[in-house]
Amino acid sequence: MTIEILVAPSLRISWIKMVAHLKKANYDRLFLNFPQNLEHLVTKLSQGRLAYEDFIDKVREEKLVPEPMGSWMYTAEPVLKSLKELKSWKVILKIHCYKDVEHNQLSAKIAGDIAALTLQTSLTEKVNVEEWKGTVVEGMERKQEALRAEADFIHERASNYSVCVSGFDEKSLKRRLIEDGEEVSLTNLEEFYYPTPLETLEERLMEGDLPDEEVRELVRDHVEYVRNYVLRSRNRDQAYYQWVYDKVPALRQKVDPREIKSLDALLHSNDV
Repeated sequence: MTIEILVAPSLRISWIKMVAHLKKANYDRLFLNFPQNLEHLVTKLSQGRLAYEDFIDKVREEKLVPEPMGSWMYTAEPVLKSLKELKSWKVILKIHCYKDVEHNQLSAKIAGDIAALTLQTSLTEKVNVEEWKGTVVEGMERKQEALRAEADFIHERASNYSVCVSGFDEKSLKRRLIEDGEEVSLTNLEEFYYPTPLETLEERLMEGDLPDEEVRELVRDHVEYVRNYVLRSRNRDQAYYQWVYDKVPALRQKVDPREIKSLDALLHSNDV
């Protein structure tokens, strides 16, 4: 059995590329990094027994995805809207949602804590190093704990050829699946991706303790990213690519400023 892990950042354009990949790939199981309690609705959606608008209403009514739900929909929508078409092409296809429900709720809480710390740091211009370290490390440690159960979930349901959607925890997921005896490959949906300051902080803290001054520098970079890019852009993709263009000289030639400005129209006309 073979499992292909599709690696996608939390950008809508990356999930549009994912749909294009899924339309061409050969597989009979699709594992989505959505909470497991969504699976019954995702199955109905893929079978055409539930309209997309009704799917969203039920997810919101049953509180299956933490608020703000729009943040999740921003990336998930292109794939969700493509499921009926994918299922019609691959009649034997089974779709699973593999993310641990309890961890999904905890992740939302930690994201809220980080948002509060970001606001506090922006207003006071002071970085509470220990609080930042504690919050970020807790989130990353809990994610690693959940990955063990999530890998077992995938292993138990994998078939001859499976595709699994993942964020940047793909290496840990791959390692755990290999430990379960699976043959695993990684496919990055982006030719290049430069981690945001918060993603860099998470990665560095998981590798080991960081000097306080490095934590302060990364937190200040994160606050600048939120204040000068996220809050001033029409969407997450525009914020990210403008930041890359401004702050990562090595990648500047790969980013067209004109395309950054047109991203909003492109993302909403090309999402399936």
